[in-house]
Amino acid sequence: MEENLDLIKITYAKNLNKLNFSSLISVPINSNVNVKTVLNVDSYIFDEKVECGNGKAIITGKLGVKVLYIDTDNITNIVTDNESFSETFVDESITSDCFINISNASVVGNILSSDKTLKINCDVNLSPTLYMNLALNTNNTSFENLIVKKSEISTNTIACNVDTAFEYSTNIETKDNVTKILCYDAYFTPTSLSSYDEYAVVEGKLYSKLVYESTNDDESVIKEICDTFNLKSEINIPNITKDCLTDFNFSIDKSKENITTEMEDNNNVITITHNIKVNGVCIKTISVDMIDDMYSVDNEIDISMSKRDYTKNMQTEFVSDNISGEITIDDSETAIDEIISNLNINAEITNQYLKDNCLYIEGIISSHIIYLDENKEIKHKPVELPFIINTKIKLEQLDCIHSCISVIDNKIKVKRGTIIELEYYISIMINIYQKDSKEIIDNMVIGKPLDFSNVDYQIFIAKPNETVWDLCKRVKISPDDISKYNKDLPLIMEGSEKVIIKR
Repeated sequence: MEENLDLIKITYAKNLNKLNFSSLISVPINSNVNVKTVLNVDSYIFDEKVECGNGKAIITGKLGVKVLYIDTDNITNIVTDNESFSETFVDESITSDCFINISNASVVGNILSSDKTLKINCDVNLSPTLYMNLALNTNNTSFENLIVKKSEISTNTIACNVDTAFEYSTNIETKDNVTKILCYDAYFTPTSLSSYDEYAVVEGKLYSKLVYESTNDDESVIKEICDTFNLKSEINIPNITKDCLTDFNFSIDKSKENITTEMEDNNNVITITHNIKVNGVCIKTISVDMIDDMYSVDNEIDISMSKRDYTKNMQTEFVSDNISGEITIDDSETAIDEIISNLNINAEITNQYLKDNCLYIEGIISSHIIYLDENKEIKHKPVELPFIINTKIKLEQLDCIHSCISVIDNKIKVKRGTIIELEYYISIMINIYQKDSKEIIDNMVIGKPLDFSNVDYQIFIAKPNETVWDLCKRVKISPDDISKYNKDLPLIMEGSEKVIIKR
């Protein structure tokens, strides 16, 4: 028995269940330092790796933290540390040739203690998307006595996995004489992404916050400045083509001192060079001829067919919005006198649904507030602000969606000592998929050659541009025998003509 299989592959995108875990990172403090105020905690994931196979995926990496604090002598310090992690996703769809894109990987660091060791509990939320290749079988149709109906469909195949980075420099100007840069934080959100042969062009906004120390009348002052930059850069990706769809995550690489700064002589222009990581997948769109139906003489060709679902990328959208609300502190807590810092701001999407053909996104923005109470004592308070956004994206059908959300800017103030007013500016990148299904050939086995000895009449199907002479050679019969029963047969056939043969 001879098998005739022509394999193609399509991409199936699937959102896996979110994985939440916690890890405790201890940051040692010098014995002669007494932490007075923590100004900022930046937590992040880096060096992540994914190993897939046998229905599970193991994600390993490192959790990093950067802490900016002031000790009792008003000396500012930055301490960094990290902790390794390993977590497992379990899903029967995961195979060794899958690719998992870790989107919305967010870390929230809660400070538990500051007694000579900063103990930071990192709550991690991973929202992965699984991309796997399904093998579909088509056949070449050079079989005798066979009718094949074809239809052309559009499907997707993975062109390449992307793991690269590019650099981008910005200049921040200030009227102050900067003596020391204490802390720098940046977020990047894309607004458009265009694919070309072997490179992509990304455009977006780079939001930055700089905390620095300056001198004013011989007195050291800590200040903060925020700025926004329009970014446009070209990314070299060898296997990408202009017809590729893309699903990329962008992040500022904070793990290996990849944010470098240079100050001009007058110390009021700071040049910052960022290393922006790009992770994700390029999906190349192709057209494939699939077999809808097939007819043949009984027992000559054994065909097994099944129905397979696949998901195709329909559109990518970018949405930005302002989220505001109020948090009231408990009666058991003392009133707030002054907000010191709003740390570890994290946005998480909890639900997405269609209503009136519009896409609604529900989520929670969480953070950690450090404040002085009415007794002038430093207090810590975690806060959460739920939100619902109507994206105004008109859709007829929504089968699968993959969204990446980030907080760009925030404002916080105290109202009457017991109410905290919060305002966040967020950006969401939305990839929308729709599912389809297709009857495909799983397997096809060609049996023995046709036996014409016991057949009086047969019907053969002409091939496109086949001549009468070509048909005679194919079915091993003379032109006169064909002309007896096929009076109006053209010399050159269009294809699909039914030709009656009597042996």
